[in-house]
Amino acid sequence: ARRSLSSEVFAAGELAQLMADPVFYGAGVPRGDGRHVVVLPGLFANDVYLYPMREWLRRIGYRPVRSTLRANVGCPQRLSERIEAELQRKMRGDERPLALIGHSRGGLLARAIAARLGARASHLILLGSPVGALSRMRIGIPAGSSAATRANRAAGAADQRVIDASMRAREITDPDCAFPSCGCPFPADARRNLARGTSVTSIFSRNDPIVPAAACRLAGAENIEVGGTHSGLVYNTAVYRHVARVLAGR
Repeated sequence: ARRSLSSEVFAAGELAQLMADPVFYGAGVPRGDGRHVVVLPGLFANDVYLYPMREWLRRIGYRPVRSTLRANVGCPQRLSERIEAELQRKMRGDERPLALIGHSRGGLLARAIAARLGARASHLILLGSPVGALSRMRIGIPAGSSAATRANRAAGAADQRVIDASMRAREITDPDCAFPSCGCPFPADARRNLARGTSVTSIFSRNDPIVPAAACRLAGAENIEVGGTHSGLVYNTAVYRHVARVLAGR
């Protein structure tokens, strides 16, 4: 845990590197088509640290949308409903498709919202998000199964650590929430098939000690491995280039 936290200080260096890179100013990336892009923060975080990404999206031709969350912690159903209410307010009268970008736990919320939006969700981009763990829980890959491959056993162990940590955080910060036994629609929404036309991309760091790469790999998605920290994925210059390419459909 100490090693994980200490390595995250390098995220500040990734932000400095981004500010000095031409990509941050829109150079060398395709222009956007004006669609809305909602950007969702990770566990315990809010929209503040995502400001550089939102401004970059605006600069290259998209309309970024804040999550409006004070902190991404507690009941996922209530959080996702709040985000959807903000989306409806921003997009009133606009029937065009929209894109979702979720960092870490924000990717789990984005996955459920994308399922509810159906064909209106053009892109789902996950940054260091354990959505792959959620998918494997659905199909039941057991971490210790003698029939599982070595890769699946490693993925299962990583999945369990990520899910356990998320559940402990929820229990501490929102003891009134009985997720996942409460019967709310969030677990089903987070696992429901996305619309056929929704492009799914999972970008993760091979060096991430917080959400292991094995928990981020998602069947049927474009899986992209980069270097850097977990927190710094939202400042990573390689990530920005991939996001611009994916949103432009290239």
